Parts: sequence; C-alpha cells; structure tokens
Amino acid sequence: MVRSVLTLRAADSDALEELYAEHGILARARRFPGCRDALLLRAVGDDRLSGPATHLVIADWDTAADYRRWVADPWRAALSQQLAAVLDTTPDEPIVGALFELVPDHHSSAPFTPEEHP
Repeated sequence: MVRSVLTLRAADSDALEELYAEHGILARARRFPGCRDALLLRAVGDDRLSGPATHLVIADWDTAADYRRWVADPWRAALSQQLAAVLDTTPDEPIVGALFELVPDHHSSAPFTPEEHP
C-alpha cells in the first residue's frame, strides 16, 4: 500500500471545498481501481502550524501504479484548470503530490493507546 499526499494552498477555502463536493472528486477517487480511501483535510487554527498549506488530500492506493493511473485519468486532468483557479499559486507552479510507503516499526508490536501516553 502507498499513500498519496497532495498539499494545497487555497485562495478561497470555501471555493476549494465546494469544488471537491460539487464534482464528487473524493467519491470518484474511491471508486477508481486501486484506491482504498481518499480524504480532504482542512488546516485548523489561525497560527497555521501547517505552514502555507490550507488543505491536504490524502489517499491510500494498492500500488504506486494505481495512483499514477489516477493522476493520468482524463476526467481528473480536466478538473486541473478549475482546481488551479481556486488555489493561491503562480501560473507556472505545478500542483504536485507525493507518494509514501509505511515504514515498519520493528520496536513495537503493541498499538498506540492515548491512555498510556498522556
């Protein structure tokens, strides 16, 4: 499994979230072959601990090839201009995501429980 992380800086957060909802972007991603889940996250707080990012799009994929097929999908590509219109980017700044894989924790076999780590 791999996880894609797309960092977005919205010029208008409401417009970005409406675009995702109106076009059913996350629902369509979840139906795409190889996608396990997809989420849109909004930064919280005025201090922006997230840096310049206002939103993250995180999705889990069976393989990196599945994610690349999603990125190359004509439907997704057609939305790129609409997405770019609601982002705070320069025209030549690409919208880039990254893929990550899980690094096994060989030192712990027990799951994290908040009660044990106040």
